[in-house]
Amino acid sequence: MIKSMIEATKAATGGLALRLIAVMTLAILPLALISFYQTAQVIKETTNLAESVLLDNTGKAANNVQKVIQAAIGSARAMAAAESVFLSDPAICTQVTQAILETSREYVMAGVIEGDGTLRCGAATGPAEQFIGKDLLDKIQQGDPDAEFWSSTRRIGEDGPIVLSVAVPIQTNGTDQAYVWISIPYPMIHEMLRMEGSTVDLLLFGSSGVPLAADFTKAELHDFLPKEKELVDFVYPVSSLHRGLNRAGVERQFAVVPIIQDQIFVMGSWEPEVSAPFPLMGRVMALYFPLLMWVAGVVVAYFGTHRLVIRHIQRLRVWMRLYAAGRTEVEDAHLDNAPEEMEAVAQSFREMANRLSRQERQREEDLAEKTILLKEVHHRVKNNLQLICSIMNMQVRHTKTMEAKRLLRRVQDRVMALAAIHRYLYTARKLSMVRADKLLEDIINQLVIVGGMDGRRSRVNISTDLAPVEITPEQSVPLSLMACEAATNAVKYCGIEGGTDGQPWISIVLGDLGDNKVCFSVVNSKGDVLAEEKSGVPSLGSKLIRSFASQLQGQIEVEDKDERYGVHVTFEVMPEECPDANEEPETVPAGLIPARRH
Repeated sequence: MIKSMIEATKAATGGLALRLIAVMTLAILPLALISFYQTAQVIKETTNLAESVLLDNTGKAANNVQKVIQAAIGSARAMAAAESVFLSDPAICTQVTQAILETSREYVMAGVIEGDGTLRCGAATGPAEQFIGKDLLDKIQQGDPDAEFWSSTRRIGEDGPIVLSVAVPIQTNGTDQAYVWISIPYPMIHEMLRMEGSTVDLLLFGSSGVPLAADFTKAELHDFLPKEKELVDFVYPVSSLHRGLNRAGVERQFAVVPIIQDQIFVMGSWEPEVSAPFPLMGRVMALYFPLLMWVAGVVVAYFGTHRLVIRHIQRLRVWMRLYAAGRTEVEDAHLDNAPEEMEAVAQSFREMANRLSRQERQREEDLAEKTILLKEVHHRVKNNLQLICSIMNMQVRHTKTMEAKRLLRRVQDRVMALAAIHRYLYTARKLSMVRADKLLEDIINQLVIVGGMDGRRSRVNISTDLAPVEITPEQSVPLSLMACEAATNAVKYCGIEGGTDGQPWISIVLGDLGDNKVCFSVVNSKGDVLAEEKSGVPSLGSKLIRSFASQLQGQIEVEDKDERYGVHVTFEVMPEECPDANEEPETVPAGLIPARRH
């Protein structure tokens, strides 16, 4: 199967048309490579430019939000610079923070937090954790003294707004004693993100991946997010660009820009058409010209080659296949308007076909005559052997002693076995191979069934199982003679030992073992031991069986048990050298079959 697949692949890839396409491709290849290189450089430069523009536009879209947050940090740093005012008197601290809230409407709460997390003063009442969140308090209590600020998100109460809290340390003599805290409401940030006429959707999120604010509703948040990714996967210290599907299955371009030192990020979702510097058609315009040249060259070369060469070769191939299938009349094998070279090939084919047809007819006549003569030889040999058997039969009737009669009958059986072979070859249609089952059936019928009655015993129960196996005529002679000897011995020695009740039996089997191996077996029930067996000297029949098995190049196995005796011979069938002349060839073209000599 692998070999056939390889041949099919070679046939599919070795055609003239495909080779012409390959040649045209090699001719256009230098121009195509130059075009590919230039286009790749242009695409690379424009892609980098597009990414920079996309990131810049995303940053500009969130510019107002960034200004508010940076202003809050600046205000907190200004308050932290006046540590003497805020740390000396809590009342003054509260008045200043209230004034800041009245002046800057972007802030909703402000104050000063002690290092232990308690609220020192500010425009809010209650525990500090209620306003700024436990996470920011933990940062304040355990934070880095060198850090400029911390930020945190917190909802005020259960129904209050979400705020962004910024804390800046107040340093006195290098030691953090308190922190200035300012909160910005996210609803205001949400309004800032909603810009009229913008083609980008914006989302503000923290470093933990929690959405903070967006320019769309909360119900639309699920469809906005990238598919199979979380926001925390987009937390990078620098701006980044990603392309993929959102959770609604729409392809988008996601630009992520950090706003506040790896803590707050803005994500912009752009349509690919909007984010691209120019459409795909423009990117590959440089490839169109060499591509069109290649297509035109391939089309012209293919149709020209098909018109001048391929169609004539295909027609010649059809005629050759018809000739191989047995149609030997090729007088009408003419090409239509073919070049001179192709017409010369067609003329050579017609002359060759006519010459082979004449030779084939002559060979068939010679072979038929030889086959008739060979069958006549087999017929005459069969008649002569039968005549010898008749003469021996007359001699048996005039013989007085039983031993001489027995010996003459054994010789007569062997001659009849040879006659059966020639009778089969005379009547067989196929002479190169012989059906072993039919040949053995004739021998068994004349030797065992006829000889199955013995005056001392009851009738023998004979069973045969002969598989349809074909052997060569060279193997048929030793197999037939071996079967004759084995069957005769089985008739001679079969019986029920000691005269017990029962019926003697003989089993003859010809089995196909596969892999061109055949096993011939003759098994019989054992009777009383004869005088010649008691002598311990092998009989002539046993010697002949071993000799014939050796001629078959087989292995003989003798089975000698108390109740039965068997002979098993395993040999390999010789392959057929060539098809028989009387059979019509299937794949070999007529006129190319060698004659078989008999």
